[in-house]
Amino acid sequence: MIPEAAIPEAALRPGPQAAAEGQPAWETFVRALIETLDAHMPPEERALLLRAIGGRIAALSPLPPEATLSVLEARMNERLAEPRWGQVALSLDPEGPALVLRHERLPVLPTPGDGEGGWILPVLEGLHGGWIAAQPGAEPSVPARLVSHGRGGAVLRYGA
Repeated sequence: MIPEAAIPEAALRPGPQAAAEGQPAWETFVRALIETLDAHMPPEERALLLRAIGGRIAALSPLPPEATLSVLEARMNERLAEPRWGQVALSLDPEGPALVLRHERLPVLPTPGDGEGGWILPVLEGLHGGWIAAQPGAEPSVPARLVSHGRGGAVLRYGA
């Protein structure tokens, strides 16, 4: 359980640097949240919680059933554009029954305990997994899993 921590009101407002760099105001809140999670949770538990949050975001912002991967990709990118969370390209894996998601232009929001901003990766696992699981013919119990990542991009896999 995370003990209550007082977050100064000023911490919830974007600073002049954030406004000058065109960063959304929510980044200050997310930074405070991630730093608090880092201080009170082991990394595995934090990842589990962030994955669940990603799934919840997918449920709160559902995508309509789509008949093709190209239309699904377009819908996903429309939703990702709003919070400036990059874009995703979908493709079928020729070596197995799986969907490959190449997510580019990830938001980079480093924290003292997570210098590369990797907190976003389990959120994306939950988000993409939730969106895909709700599509016709998808198996809701199959998660999206991170395959690889580098600065600004990640590859996820949905399926076997």
